[in-house]
Amino acid sequence: MVIMAADFTSLDKNDQGALISGVLAILLSFVGSYVTVSYDGPGSVALGSVSAGTNAWTSYATLGVLLILASTAIVAIKAFANDNLPDGIPWNLVAAATAGLGTLLLILRALFPGGADVAGLSVGPGWSGYLLWIAAIALTVFTVLSFRSSGEKIPEMKRGGGDTPPPPAA
Repeated sequence: MVIMAADFTSLDKNDQGALISGVLAILLSFVGSYVTVSYDGPGSVALGSVSAGTNAWTSYATLGVLLILASTAIVAIKAFANDNLPDGIPWNLVAAATAGLGTLLLILRALFPGGADVAGLSVGPGWSGYLLWIAAIALTVFTVLSFRSSGEKIPEMKRGGGDTPPPPAA
């Protein structure tokens, strides 16, 4: 295993942006205001306004955060220890795809948190949820830009024909 020492400022601007936004997204995933719930309905006069929140490590948002983590790790390994990655795999495409899917899952989970329709109950993204979206979208944009500038190609899917052997004779 060869690990090269690299100066962060010597990295490509897209890799720098991806690393910064990826680390920021991972940190924001732990803040307990990703999805917030507040209740101001009947009975809240005695209790006052009641509110609570959760971080992004719940439900299928967990998979989204893990995909963001994987994308950030791929960018870091590609930037600092590229010799450790197997050849023949479009790593910039893999990083962009995992970042995009993770971002989509994080946005969907906060927009559609589920729960009962109760008068006075408000459920939705909190302040850290919006910041997490921005960081995850930035990670996706930087990884897509890195893919476009890398010259990697999207692997072509072979459709039947060409290399397919003929069916056996009857």
